Amino acid sequence: MSFFKWIKKVFEPSVDKPEQELKEAFRFLLEDYGFSYAKLDLGDLEDRNGKRIFYGPLYAYQFYNDRLCIHIVELVQRHEIDVYVTEKRETDQHRIFSGEKLPSHLAANWRLLAAEIKTEIAANQTIFGKHV
Repeated sequence: MSFFKWIKKVFEPSVDKPEQELKEAFRFLLEDYGFSYAKLDLGDLEDRNGKRIFYGPLYAYQFYNDRLCIHIVELVQRHEIDVYVTEKRETDQHRIFSGEKLPSHLAANWRLLAAEIKTEIAANQTIFGKHV
């Protein structure tokens, strides 16, 4: 490997494995249904009063359009993952947590979640009751 390629590799941002897996699992939303994607660092996990509950990072991986947003929220240190659905893209953790929380078995298995979403879109043109 040349010196310049080595330097480039050193300074490339590291690949976030959960993010890579999520993008692959939900690629159909981006390509077939016009959804957008964003990764948001929400900082530390806080209670409603802004008191820190647990140190972050707390990431929100968001797949959204103008009618709904699927927030896949990961508390990295604990590797806790929850999924929330809101009517629009939110950037505040308290508003995200006010959305509809999906069952934990779907949060734990992104491929199952993606399959459920595909099935519902095919049958009803909705995602968890919200029109696509």
